[in-house]
Amino acid sequence: MAIAAVAALAGCGSTGTNGVAKKGTGSIVADAEDAVLNASSVHIQGQFKSGNQPVALDLRLEQDKGASGTVTIGNEVIELLRVGPDVYVKGDEEFYRSVLSRLGDGSPAPSAAPSGTGAPSAAGSAAASGSSSAPDNIAVTAMQINFLHIGPADAQYQTFASLTDPRQLLAQVMQGIGSLDKDGQKDIRGTKSIVLSGGKGTRVYVAIDGQPFLERVLPPGGGTLDFMDYDQPVTLNPPPPGQVVDIAKIAK
Repeated sequence: MAIAAVAALAGCGSTGTNGVAKKGTGSIVADAEDAVLNASSVHIQGQFKSGNQPVALDLRLEQDKGASGTVTIGNEVIELLRVGPDVYVKGDEEFYRSVLSRLGDGSPAPSAAPSGTGAPSAAGSAAASGSSSAPDNIAVTAMQINFLHIGPADAQYQTFASLTDPRQLLAQVMQGIGSLDKDGQKDIRGTKSIVLSGGKGTRVYVAIDGQPFLERVLPPGGGTLDFMDYDQPVTLNPPPPGQVVDIAKIAK
């Protein structure tokens, strides 16, 4: 009985095979971030809050090539695709009216994500829809069945592109994490991970076997983001030309 208890305790404190469990928390986080950035691809899925605004991500990112998936802000789902330097977005009528209204006054899209992300928001678009002209109504109807193409020269490009780049998105997710302490271990989707805990319910889970991949993050503002499907193929094909509306042409 005593031997079994000792064995159980030893299992809870396994050092794993990659050595990160023996390191300080700062080094563990740095190794995990490096592992994410060195992976050929990663799938990030989960939700968080920006202020009182719920935001969800379900994105597959491929290093140096692009990303595909969805960003949900409140009840609004935006399809997001980047292939090379070109970004394509597709949303509902409210989203397009918000885009059109901002094209009219040249203002950037407001943020609905953690500081630094610049993720687009539908907030305030209801007022814009009430004053839309007939041409705007036609443009909105046309765009609802198309992707909106945003090129690097457009003022709103970085707003969306930042969500499709592993380095930028990781920096945004880890922003404000603060100091962490080792807090035991936990299996995340079958992968034994060391748990690092901080203030405001922050948790960071890092694999202790194989590559020291980041497995899960509970950011300071609440929510859970899972990092998974590392090095899995990601399909990135631009929409057919007939299904694309160029934002630069609408802005003229």
